[in-house]
Amino acid sequence: MVVEDFSLGGKKSLGDLPCLFCRARSSSICSVLGNEEIKCLNDIVSRRSLAEGARLFEEGDNAVDYFVVTEGCLMVFKETYDGRRQITGFLYPGDMLGLNDRQHYVYTAEALQDSILCQYPISELNGLFRDFPDMEHWMLKHCSNELVSAHDQMFLLGRKNAAEKIATFLLLLLLRSQRQLSETDSLELPMSRRDIADYLGLTVETVSRTITRLRRDRIIETVGKDVIEILDIQALRVRACIGNDWAPAALTCQAPHHSEREKYAEKGKDRASEAEHVVGSARDHEQS
Repeated sequence: MVVEDFSLGGKKSLGDLPCLFCRARSSSICSVLGNEEIKCLNDIVSRRSLAEGARLFEEGDNAVDYFVVTEGCLMVFKETYDGRRQITGFLYPGDMLGLNDRQHYVYTAEALQDSILCQYPISELNGLFRDFPDMEHWMLKHCSNELVSAHDQMFLLGRKNAAEKIATFLLLLLLRSQRQLSETDSLELPMSRRDIADYLGLTVETVSRTITRLRRDRIIETVGKDVIEILDIQALRVRACIGNDWAPAALTCQAPHHSEREKYAEKGKDRASEAEHVVGSARDHEQS
């Protein structure tokens, strides 16, 4: 069922969530829940669809929900009254948004593609954290990573030149793509050259010239305007002035390791077994 909600952009859908088939689950806040535990989200979380170019919320709007991107891509940004804009992030499946200060959103969120998000009411989160403390641990780690990412971005904007900024940006996108498709060297760019410029603090002309130089040097290949193939990742790292062990904070809220997933699964089994034991004991007591 689709519900109109005029306080936010897009359309809200009620009903069962397709959690077991969601490609964002492995890297989002619900990754810590087992297959049985995740069913509890049906009573709390709703889905929201957002058309390309639509805004989910604006800076200063009342903050009543957190969101997890499950399909598509969004950008978050701040802008001045005269139209100048600083993009502060691009969000992909698994990423969470809704940072707020005194119950007001601190940035504007806009869809770069047709997108779908899971909508978590902030008022319900404390109950979820109480029942599933691993979700609270994930959220604390996410907030910590947001702070580290802010420091990384300040360094990128303040100390790197144009070539280093573009190379770092492409490497970040490559690592994001490899999080979903482990062997890919191909990047899909849902954002425009203008968006890239507003993210890196450059002009559109500088972005275009730098990408052309990387292509001429056979470090990348462009396929139309929306796809870039990485031909020489080591040369791209050299241009970015970063080492082979670089791991941006934005990507460190990953899925639990295999052993941790087993731990969550066992935890779910233990809770189910405990509940079954309680029911069995009560039944035996009634019969006696």
